[in-house]
Amino acid sequence: MKHLRFALLGAFALLTSTVHAQLTAFINGKPVKSGATVSPKDLTSLEVSFKNPKIPSFIYGRTVLVVDILTAKNEEEGYWYLRKDGTAAVEDFLKSTPASKKFKVFEKGAMDMGGNNLDWIFGAAPGREASKVLQVKISFNYREKTGYEEYGQSIALLEPIVLNVPVWETKNLYLPFLDLKVDKTNIASDFDLKQSGRLGATGTIFGYELRDKNNYRYTVYAISSDDFPGMNAEELANDFIHAAAYYASQDFVTKFANYDIEKYTIDWDHINGLLTERRRIPSLSWKNNREIKKMDLMTLYQPVNMNGLKGYTFSADEEFRGSRSEKWQPNGQFVVYILAHPTNPKLTLVASTSVHNDAKSTAEMDAFLKSIVNAIKK
Repeated sequence: MKHLRFALLGAFALLTSTVHAQLTAFINGKPVKSGATVSPKDLTSLEVSFKNPKIPSFIYGRTVLVVDILTAKNEEEGYWYLRKDGTAAVEDFLKSTPASKKFKVFEKGAMDMGGNNLDWIFGAAPGREASKVLQVKISFNYREKTGYEEYGQSIALLEPIVLNVPVWETKNLYLPFLDLKVDKTNIASDFDLKQSGRLGATGTIFGYELRDKNNYRYTVYAISSDDFPGMNAEELANDFIHAAAYYASQDFVTKFANYDIEKYTIDWDHINGLLTERRRIPSLSWKNNREIKKMDLMTLYQPVNMNGLKGYTFSADEEFRGSRSEKWQPNGQFVVYILAHPTNPKLTLVASTSVHNDAKSTAEMDAFLKSIVNAIKK
């Protein structure tokens, strides 16, 4: 009986330590359970603590307290971590950290950051199906050192916590870099965030790339008058058509009679790939139309008023050549819409096909762009 009693006491002690071993997540100072739903705004207050973790019988390696942000495809968007290396540091962290110690995950200097920051994660998520609801996974792991910069299999010291963070809704999708809401119900493609340069760099523009069932590429950008003073739909249309004519003419045009091509520095190559020596719109080439230098190129547009958005559209054939020594060959179609923003007078929208599509049907690409414009909510 005495042996049985000691065995029961031992089992109870083990059970007690297991019950009290845990990771805890706090939102706005209050503990939340694994599986809880948290808003992106509230997630910024996330704190974590731990108590009674498993203690490896032999400590020779590293331990990591980590917060991963994952998509529905288990893709890592960013992570924050506290890592301890070496026997003394690991033992001290595991045994001496009080349960009352809360680590403020996103506070600068509290935890190390890997990958993207929260602003980028939540800025890039809208319109991407896998990021409609992000997961925040909090883990506490140990890995034994097995050689020079080599570690064994990860061992969980505590049960992980998973929080769900809904980011956007299909019928009311807000695209921050366009300052637009759209109904994505009938748009099967993701809105993949694209940027022309480094964050914070002068001239960097942000937009979205979409792909249709044929894997043809489309982009939507919003050009701001804050970056390009005086910008509106007419100005942007003028800039595009003259930039396209300049490159299509391949050194045969250096200036236009009625337009200053240096007035703006719009990155059209990033928007639709048009500014290249290998692809061109032949109808805008001086060798095919000697009036290009002096004519009003705005007359080549069709005015549009679609879904209440006013502006211009232009479509044409494309040509391709591998090098300057080769002849131009017919190669696909091109469509662009340049529209006044429905709610923000500082912004002008440009929705365009890519010159790399090699598509044969203008109508099919035009229909896809129209489906995007018609999904805009005013």
